[in-house]
Amino acid sequence: MIKVKKSPIISLSVFNITFDKHPLTEVKGRQFYSLSFRKKGVAKFNIDGKTFISKESCITFTPKGKAYSTEILEESQIIAIHFDCLHSDSFDTPMVIKNNSNQIERLFDEAFEKYSVEDANNFECYSIFYKILAEIEAYSQKKYESKIKPKILKAKSEIEKNFTDSNYNISTLVEKLKISPSYLRAEFKKAYSISPVEYLNSVRQRNAVSILTSDYYSIEDVAKKCGYCSTSYFIQVFKKNTGYSPLKYKEKFLEKSNL
Repeated sequence: MIKVKKSPIISLSVFNITFDKHPLTEVKGRQFYSLSFRKKGVAKFNIDGKTFISKESCITFTPKGKAYSTEILEESQIIAIHFDCLHSDSFDTPMVIKNNSNQIERLFDEAFEKYSVEDANNFECYSIFYKILAEIEAYSQKKYESKIKPKILKAKSEIEKNFTDSNYNISTLVEKLKISPSYLRAEFKKAYSISPVEYLNSVRQRNAVSILTSDYYSIEDVAKKCGYCSTSYFIQVFKKNTGYSPLKYKEKFLEKSNL
């Protein structure tokens, strides 16, 4: 699965580009990321020691700052989105994926139609680009999870659905799925590189951070909403994971947001 850190997009530009056939060309690392949709033609890319073939309807991604070589094998046309984001390591995996969705092609076309050099904000274009990223992520997730055993997918879903219950634990999950704890642990870790217990804890932690930094709830409320058995236990676990107490973390976040 393509793993991408969530990071705000801070700049983008959109181009409709045509290429004639062209021999192998070296491309220096560029100061932007590139995500493109190939409307026609074929091209070959060599990057990070891997070779990718981009054909009609393929989506191609090249990371910022990485040199690569490319060969245009057939006359081509692409819609290319060049962008940058807040965190420099957010998009670091080159890829070419075959697109089977008309929706993604429509979104690339719409991004080009809406983009304007004169419009410094391009809010609508940013919105379309986030939709493109969401579509790609959903495609990647679906493709990856098609290889995972149904009961393990169900286990992940059950954890995400029940984490707010402080009485919910892996024993409850095992009993519902009617599988052995050792099987669940082994298969879950194989699929997600994390144990079921660790995943349950991480879901609670991520949600605690999200609710905490919203500044709508007290520490006690956050603990209760995220399935911690007591406020003191929540504070202990949170500090172990982040190095800060929930209150200190909240204060630092709000202080940074107000800069």
